[in-house]
Amino acid sequence: MIKKSPEAYRTIGEASSEIGVPTYVLRFWETKFKQVKLIKRPGGRRFYKPEDIKLLLKIKNFLKNDGLSIKQVNEKLNSKIDNIKSSDNEYTTPVPEEKPTFKNKDEVLERLNNILEILSK
Repeated sequence: MIKKSPEAYRTIGEASSEIGVPTYVLRFWETKFKQVKLIKRPGGRRFYKPEDIKLLLKIKNFLKNDGLSIKQVNEKLNSKIDNIKSSDNEYTTPVPEEKPTFKNKDEVLERLNNILEILSK
């Protein structure tokens, strides 16, 4: 099996394996946690972004390890202040990355050429 990059989107089966819960649990969590914003294609196929995987791992941690209810997890995810200590601090809400800005197209081309050079090694 080919290993996907950490930035790649995951199917529901891949997400299920990575998170360690059955696919029906992920579908159930979609209905209970509006913070999960997965991509659902027209045919109903689900794709999970890396941020979704981190959030789902955090939800699993709150439910399974911390023993919180669905309502408590929703309150925790919606609150700005993290008052409840999680037993596993690895799963935190990701901080959005700043998008790079470029002054002109030459700068973009230079950056792309650098990336191409790195990838071709």
